[in-house]
Formats: sequence, structure tokens, C-alpha cells
Amino acid sequence: MAARRKYNVKGTKDFIVLAGIFFFLCLWAVKDAWYPSPKVLEKHPLTVNASFETGGSIGAMHVAEGDSIAESQILAELRRVEIEEGFESSKKAYSAAKGSYTLADEALRNAVKNGASSEVIAEFKQSRIDAQATMDSALEQVTSMRAGIDAAELHAPDKGVVKDILVAVHDQVAAGETVMVIDPADHFYLFNKSLAILSFIAFWLFLGIHVLTH
Repeated sequence: MAARRKYNVKGTKDFIVLAGIFFFLCLWAVKDAWYPSPKVLEKHPLTVNASFETGGSIGAMHVAEGDSIAESQILAELRRVEIEEGFESSKKAYSAAKGSYTLADEALRNAVKNGASSEVIAEFKQSRIDAQATMDSALEQVTSMRAGIDAAELHAPDKGVVKDILVAVHDQVAAGETVMVIDPADHFYLFNKSLAILSFIAFWLFLGIHVLTH
């Protein structure tokens, strides 16, 4: 009668330990892949809502649903005829204010150079202070209008794919209103799903080896 075969593999306890490690790794991967916590969702959102920083009428849409997009790509624009006109006006106002300040500063220098009385010099100093205040205010207006033009462009927060477009050209939108929904190109969930499957296979593999060699 043939002798019963007996497996004798050194360190069979290692296989059950490895099976346990892969079992818990599988559970961890399943949780993050299919049941992510709010903290994980915040770091790796399933979708991203794109919106303008300011309100207005949609002037142009540069992408369609299903398009792949790159980070910072322009997705859409608001109509900005009025704000561009305002920007040009603010630049002209700043140029005029800067010219007035230059004249006031030159007048003060000449007054000091020609030995004008302290009262006259004080008046020129005040004129220069007023001119500088006007120039600074005009520069703030230019900066504000420039920011308004920039805010009229909707840029992609990251690379991904356009999932849904919720508005059309000429639609009126408010600041912060979702214009389109983007699927970000984040491989976090795909990685964890793959890890869960591989860990599950490894768990049964090492558990089987342990049973056969025990």
C-alpha cells in the first residue's frame, strides 16, 4: 500500500499570517474604494463642480460633454463687453490721475526750489497728497476691473473629463452656481479597487497553501 503523501513546507505559519495581512488589506482597500469616508471624499472627490467667481451671461462655451480637459484650460466665458469697456475707462482715468500727480509733484519741487513761502509749499504738498490719493483710487479701480475680466473666464481646476454641462450660451448664471460637472482624472479609486481584488486573491492563495501544508 502506497504511503500517503505528506506536505512538509517549512514555516507554514507564515502563510496564515500572510493570508491575514492580505485579508485586512483587502478590507481597507474595499472601504476606500467603495465606501470612502468624508475625509477621503474631500481629498479625492468623485466629481468636481465648476463655477464662475462672478455672475453674468454665458458668452461662450469652449467644451462639450465627454471632452477631456487639461488643468487650467478655459472651459467657458461670460459676456464681458461692459466690463471691458469699464476696464478701458478705468485705465484712462488712471492715466489722467497719474498725470495730475506728476504735475502736482513737479509744482511742489519748483516751489521748494524757488524758495516759496511755507504756506505756499504746504498748499502744494496738500495738492500732491490729494493727487496721489486720486491716483491710488484709480489704480485700485483698474485692478478691480482686471480681476473682473479674469473672473469672467472659467478655468478647469484639474485635468479630467466633462461629465455634465448644466447651462447654455446666453444663460444667466450667479457667482458660485454650478456650470458644469467634471470627472477628475484621479486614479485613487481605481487603484484601491485593483488592490482590493488582488488582495482578495492573495488571501485565498495563502490560505489555501496553509491548509495544504498544515
